[in-house]
Amino acid sequence: MLLNYTDVSPIKKTIEVEIPAELIEKESRRVTNDFAKHAKIPGFRPGKVPPAVARNRFAKEIQEEVMSNLLPASFRDAIADRGVEPVGDPQLEHLDPFIDGAPVKYKATFEVKPKIELADYRGIHVTEPKVEVSDADIDGMIERMREQASSYRPETERGLEDGDYAIIEITTSGEGIEPETRGGHFRVGEETPLPELHDALRGKKPGDTGSFDHTYGDDANNENFRGKTIHHEVTLKEIRVQEKPEVNDEFAKSVGDWESVEKMREQIAADIRRHREAEALREKRNQIGEYLLKTHQLEAPEVLVEEELGRSLTNYARFLASQGVDLDKAEIDWAKMREDFRAEAEKRVKRSLILEAIARNEKIQVSDVEVDAEIRRAANEQQRDFAEVKHRLKHDGGYEALRASLAQEKALELVLNAAKV
Repeated sequence: MLLNYTDVSPIKKTIEVEIPAELIEKESRRVTNDFAKHAKIPGFRPGKVPPAVARNRFAKEIQEEVMSNLLPASFRDAIADRGVEPVGDPQLEHLDPFIDGAPVKYKATFEVKPKIELADYRGIHVTEPKVEVSDADIDGMIERMREQASSYRPETERGLEDGDYAIIEITTSGEGIEPETRGGHFRVGEETPLPELHDALRGKKPGDTGSFDHTYGDDANNENFRGKTIHHEVTLKEIRVQEKPEVNDEFAKSVGDWESVEKMREQIAADIRRHREAEALREKRNQIGEYLLKTHQLEAPEVLVEEELGRSLTNYARFLASQGVDLDKAEIDWAKMREDFRAEAEKRVKRSLILEAIARNEKIQVSDVEVDAEIRRAANEQQRDFAEVKHRLKHDGGYEALRASLAQEKALELVLNAAKV
């Protein structure tokens, strides 16, 4: 029974509820009988434990299960006619102790999705990004393919020149610094953290040495080097010269199984165009999203922002791991990262809520067939079993969340199709 309902804000509410004693007693009997049916107590056959014995033996457990059943049910009943859509779990601020024969009162705070008064979302003006593919774009892609297909031959007859790759061994030392030797390589003439390295070795042959000093700033990666002048002794171990393949039909066949250079250029142009068209579509969708945010003022429930933040940080962690970063050893300020990601997470939540309202207004439906198709696509992409993924989503509520997400995508597509380019 609802005793009090308070609008703290458009998205935050507080309620006070009383659960009647007779309802508690009824649920207590049901739970007690269930315990008695499944309890294993010495001296009693399975299923023959008297309810009174079960109630005495499992009093605390029975009370906990009764309240865990009645609290969410009474909460749903209390707000049923309020026309709100709760998000997350309500937070209990007060709960009466469990006393046989007495009602239980509680007070809870919860968040709801904001009520959105939709502005006009048809006929939005968007800018169509130009999609062009030039010969220079194609040449640039072919040049990258030549780089990847290059071979590298040792050079012993001449000194090191710009464009060569230098295989080196370098020793660092300085005041308060333990000398350290390590190997590496760089391309002469390209930008490196140690520009003096190029001058120290240019013109030298394998086996020759050079040296230089470098003063490090306060932002140096190596903390021991910060603000210090460090001495470097370097030995040129090997010179390697890059040899790029010629662009001919043989090259086209070897890198992409194209029958000719002409076919290769046509396919590269098509791939670049397809990529840029996808980028242009993302840009138009972003324009729609920004317009909807500008024309609809709403608060984002904190629980939804926190969920979105969690997904963003998880995806970022996976990206770092895919790049070879050891997350256990990397010095990442996750608290700062969380704050850096918050603004965008809040914007994404607001956009989703607006698109959800548009989908509801347009009576957009997403069938089970469409949801299953999306699950199948994702399962194939991740090389996972479709039935297993679907079962998990059905179990944890993800199935309906995916349906809602697809409805929002349809709403965005509707707005985009109705836009004025």
